[in-house]
Amino acid sequence: MTTTEAEPAPDERPDGAAHSDASRLRAWTVGRTTGLAQALGAAVLLITEFVRQDVAALGARVPQGARLPDYAADFPRLMDTVDGQWWFRAAEAVRDAISFGEPRAALWAAVCAALVVRLNPDGPPRTQLFLSLTGAGYCAVATLSALPHLALAGAALPFALLLGAIAVALATAVPHAMRTRQ
Repeated sequence: MTTTEAEPAPDERPDGAAHSDASRLRAWTVGRTTGLAQALGAAVLLITEFVRQDVAALGARVPQGARLPDYAADFPRLMDTVDGQWWFRAAEAVRDAISFGEPRAALWAAVCAALVVRLNPDGPPRTQLFLSLTGAGYCAVATLSALPHLALAGAALPFALLLGAIAVALATAVPHAMRTRQ
């Protein structure tokens, strides 16, 4: 009887293919494209949460005849203007279809998933890639459909965008720094 050698585990392959596949997936997961979309999603979440009590939540309409604060006085007119655009209606339709009618909850989930994926470098690469790409895609669509809300931010918009970018960048940098420290 002859004995056959067992095939090495994926991490033990002499050519390092399993490690390079995981590295490639991780690069896609925390790359610039997904990071930009997730940073925009974090900024949209921040802004929509601040203005939702004054105007309307993401995906909701301002009630007819509602008294709005001074900074949001033109919001209904702005909504009417962009609502007549095909790209805005398409973004809203996609957002509502993906979020099952709960755009605010879906945006929270997408931003939180992005942070979890970026903070956990040891998770399963394919699952993390799926969560990252799905969340980034939703964040991009939510950003398009939230342009009127972004306009309400006024001078605070660059600050909100910066906070979103910092959150995503830190969520990527902290695990790397912790790993190199060990």
